[in-house]
This record gives sequence, structure tokens and C-alpha cells, in this order.
Amino acid sequence: MTLLAGRYRLLSRIGQGGMGAVWHAVDELLRQEVAVKEVLLPRDLAEHQLAEMRERTLREARAAARLRSHPSIVTVHDVVLEGGRPWIIMELVRGRSLQAVVRQEGPIPPQRAAAIGVTVLDALSAAHSMGILHRDVKPGNIMVTDQGRVLLTDFGIASVAGDVNLTQTGLVSGSPGYIAPERLRGEPDGPPSDLWSLAATLFSAVEGAAPFHRDNPAAVMAAVLMDEPAPMRRAGPLLGPVLAAMLDKDPARRVPAPHAANMLRAVAAGTGQTALSVLKPKKSKAPAFAAAGLAVLVVGVGGGVLYLNSTGGTAASPAAPTTTTATKVTTTTQPPGKAVLTSNPEACALVSQAQIRKLLGTPAKQEFMTNDACQWMAPGGEYLQIQKVQLDSETTARLTFDSSRATEEDEPKREKTTRLRVGGRIGDATVAWTRDAGAYNQTRLVVRTGNVMMWLYYSGPKTGYTTIDAFAKLIMASLHKAG
Repeated sequence: MTLLAGRYRLLSRIGQGGMGAVWHAVDELLRQEVAVKEVLLPRDLAEHQLAEMRERTLREARAAARLRSHPSIVTVHDVVLEGGRPWIIMELVRGRSLQAVVRQEGPIPPQRAAAIGVTVLDALSAAHSMGILHRDVKPGNIMVTDQGRVLLTDFGIASVAGDVNLTQTGLVSGSPGYIAPERLRGEPDGPPSDLWSLAATLFSAVEGAAPFHRDNPAAVMAAVLMDEPAPMRRAGPLLGPVLAAMLDKDPARRVPAPHAANMLRAVAAGTGQTALSVLKPKKSKAPAFAAAGLAVLVVGVGGGVLYLNSTGGTAASPAAPTTTTATKVTTTTQPPGKAVLTSNPEACALVSQAQIRKLLGTPAKQEFMTNDACQWMAPGGEYLQIQKVQLDSETTARLTFDSSRATEEDEPKREKTTRLRVGGRIGDATVAWTRDAGAYNQTRLVVRTGNVMMWLYYSGPKTGYTTIDAFAKLIMASLHKAG
């Protein structure tokens, strides 16, 4: 029997996955049972890459240990290096993974899936508020204890895989169908990526198969990027539209986590139909979101937002499409000021609460997502969001912008009520679109300034670009002041 750090004695192996093995062990100092995760590092990496992964694993595991107070997160007690490999000491959970539950008992009812989703999303939100991403939410990482508790595990371990080339052997085996499309595209990820993975997990639990199931990992990843999810046959008219909204391939159009939590909570409580009953055509001119091939509506419900499948009989009809002329968006330039920015300040620090209040006309709650992503949400559901990435050069940023511009220019083809803006004079290059649809209009602005790319988003009652342009200019000023 192996003794780690002179303290943790391994008793027997209880699990094996692509990123490591799990052992039943005993902490001889405290005389209590624990689980020990042995992190298996790829053998084909250079020594400096292995050293970087070891250090990253230790750093992420230590960060995950800060979440030990959350009742729905498997507690990380300790992390040690032994034999050149990281070992994570965790709470021993007696139960089964959600994957095992579905395999042994079959698909679970929509209400139970929604209840599991509420619990896991609460755990993820707690982690996101501390700047921690999971990056590997899947049925195998959700535990259901013998007493019925739902726990999210593998924080700080799975996130290492997200920083390694996905084509390397073994790193995505078993879970590529749960990796958000933006991560597969190499774009900046954040809390919306974990939300997408949770939706794919709940889809699997209620339907009995992953939404993009294919015969091999490469085909699965291609399907995630290009195909619609499999038809939902068991999720029903309440849970189905929620999962569709969470599975949108574009993180900017994906339902925000607070709204997803409200909807899942309603489905779990059996009150989803009550929430649906308030949605009459006379009540809303809600904007249509393209989500997993379904038109998804956004309407105000009790101070929150409810996303619904507009093709179903219970949902409100979308507003009549407005005439859209897809005029080619032009790129404009300004004197760049400082072409290369190096300080990379935190996204939430780029604008003050007073500035946000002036933009929205009301106080808004600041929601830290990551260093490069932040959201400000007003009580009625109106919000502003930024996602940014600092690239190594202005040339790389220019190429990234050109790729993003093509995607934005295709937006009217996905949603006919979208109108592209011609021109725009913010930063070195800009592309923008808007959808005016009553209470919840959407406006998106993609900006490049020097070597920084930004994706800005507004949703709320204001029409046009006044709010988002002012938001962008404040951020630009802060970025260039930071240098």
C-alpha cells in the first residue's frame, strides 16, 4: 500500500478516467477516509510542458480548495506531489455518478434532471464568482450520494485539460461531447462554456444519450461545431426549451446563468406550466434567439427572463420579422493610440458602478466571470456584458477580428430581425448588429483596439447603439489608460 506525503495511505482503486485514477484512501493523521485523485500526465509532452501542467494542476487544485464550504461541491482537502505527479486529496463520496445512474436505471424524468441542474448551476455560479472555471462538466463528474445529495466534482483537475491541444491523444476521450463549441473553436471561454456543458449533461440524463453522440471523438467535436443537437423526445415542453437555450452555439446568445437557474427551478418545482401560462402573444414582443435550431423567446417573468421554444404551442409567438437589409459592414479606423497593450486589467475594473448606473439608468449587480469577462445585471433583467482577450500582437488580433466579423455578418441569416450597422468609429475595427423587439432588445458590438479583441453585449429595453457605444468607449479609455 502506497503512502503519500507520509500521511495518505492508498487502499484500493475505485475509478479511472482520461485525466487520472481515483483511490479509496485513509488520512492516517486525522484517521478519516478520503478519496485521492492521481492526475495522469500525458507521456508525450516535453519536460517543460509536464512541469507547466504539474504547476497548473497544483494551482487550480489549491483554488478549488477555496470552494470547500459549498454544500454541492466535493471538498478538496489537500494537494501533494509524489513521484513527479500531482495527487488531489478529496472528500470521499459514497454514491454513483450521474453517468452510472443513467446507465443502470435509464433516463431520468425531466423534473429530476431540472433539480440536478439547479444544484449544479448553483455550485458553478459559486465557483465562477471566485474566478474558477470547471471546464469539464459532464455526467461522470456529477455525483449522486446514497442519501440523494448532488455534488459536482473534479474542480481544478479537469481545467488543466482545457489548456492543452485537444488533438493530443487521450485528453478528450469520453467527454468531447460536453466541451462547449467556443472552446473547440479556440475562442476565449468563460462561465457560459460551463453552462453549455451543463445543458449537454442534463440532455444526456433525460434523453439517455448525449446531444451530439457520434461514433468517434472527432465526429462528436465536428457535430458540436456544425450540427444541431439530436431531437429531444423525453425532455418535454418545459425542460426542452430551457436546454435548447442553454445549448446555443454562440455564447453571446446563450441564456444567462441566472435566468437558466430560474427556469430550471420552475421545472423542478413543477411550476413551469404556471410560468408558461403568462406568456400570451399580447404580453411580449420578445426577440428570437437561435438556439439548437429552435427559435427561443426571451420575455420578462417576475423580474427575470424566461426563454421558450417559439415553435411549441405553449409559447408566445415572436414578433413579426422586420425587414432586414444585410448591408456589408465596413471596417473603420482611428488613430490607434497605443497599438500594443500589455497590462490586461480585470474586465470588471474597466468601468465603475457609477458609470454602469448611468448607462442603464438604474443600479446593477456586478457579476465577476473571469479576469476577461464581466456582467452587470439590473433588477429587471437588463444587462451589459464584456468578454475580451489580449493577444500577442496586433496582427493576431486583426486576423481574429476578421474571423469574428464574418460570423457577425451572417447573423441576419440566422435571425431575420437582425440589422447590421454600417460603419462605426470605435477602436481600430468594429462590427455590430441589433435586434429591436420590445422589452428585451439585443445589441452586440465586436471591437478591436490594438492587440485586444472585445465582444460587448447589451440586452434590455433601450434600442439602437447609444448604450453599447458609450459602454465601449468607457472600456476603450480604461484599456488605453492602463497601457
